[in-house]
Amino acid sequence: MTTKQRARLYRELGKLIGAGMHLDRSLELLIEQGPASSVRRYLTGLRQGLAEHLSVADSIAKHNGSLVTSIEISLVEAGERGGRLDDAFRHLARYFELKQKAKDKALGAMIYPVILLHVGLIFQDVPALVLGTDLPSLVPKIIMRFATAWGLLLGMWIAWSVLSKLSQSSALADRFLCAIPLIGSTRRHWALARFCQVFQTGLLAAMRMSETLILAGASSQSALINSTSRRAAGLVQQGNTLSSSLKGYGVFSKTFLNSVETAEQTGSLDVEMGRWAEAESEMAAQAQDRVAEWMPRLFYVFVVGFVAYKIISMFQGIYGENGEYMKILKDMP
Repeated sequence: MTTKQRARLYRELGKLIGAGMHLDRSLELLIEQGPASSVRRYLTGLRQGLAEHLSVADSIAKHNGSLVTSIEISLVEAGERGGRLDDAFRHLARYFELKQKAKDKALGAMIYPVILLHVGLIFQDVPALVLGTDLPSLVPKIIMRFATAWGLLLGMWIAWSVLSKLSQSSALADRFLCAIPLIGSTRRHWALARFCQVFQTGLLAAMRMSETLILAGASSQSALINSTSRRAAGLVQQGNTLSSSLKGYGVFSKTFLNSVETAEQTGSLDVEMGRWAEAESEMAAQAQDRVAEWMPRLFYVFVVGFVAYKIISMFQGIYGENGEYMKILKDMP
């Protein structure tokens, strides 16, 4: 499913269940609307799991494991156990809506630089195209040039996707991505937002603290937070406080740990986690906006430099010592 489809799906599920509609009937209504094939697959898989008397989270994990992320399963599980399934769906809808908003902004800003890049790829061939010389060999060269450029862009996208997935299990990959300017801050804010959101939902579901830690850590999609949460869960089981168990690993900020410690002492940990989830989601969205604003600009600077080089090459090809213009002059009687 696309990010936009996920946002709409969870928004509709949250709305229907929040209105008192039974989940089975909600699924039927959404299926009757003729959704996209991936969304229909999700809905029918969930319905099949419920027919097998599985929980909602287990139904999603069993029949839609390839369609969903860890935060979806974790939030649904915690919300279901606490009787707040509609809230879990609404949280997921908001999460994916923010992700889609930043994605749309970034793609919109990349349109002009990409067009300019394509223009730059054929600049050096303008003299030959205008004069009509050597066209049979020129066209394959231009096609190959376009294919190479798109191949490089695709390779960069694949590398990023592989690293992003690896960062969920490898602390080294996670640390490397978090160190990248602009991108790193976005990842850190989203990871903590996911952690806090699931943690709050787990607390409201009256889950054990250690169990909530493990669930929230897994949903963070960060190897660093996940490993720290698992170690902290063991310390909590031994009787340590949450704040002291999370300290000493350099993963959570001092401000966050101090807030957790104060909330533990005042008995308002669920409220504090909710505040942090909201704040981190907003900061993640702002960081995404900065990435969406600056990455196209950086790419644009690169493309402008490339096009400028091609323009110079084009004029050299026309007026240079061995250019087309000089060849014409030499051939004149």
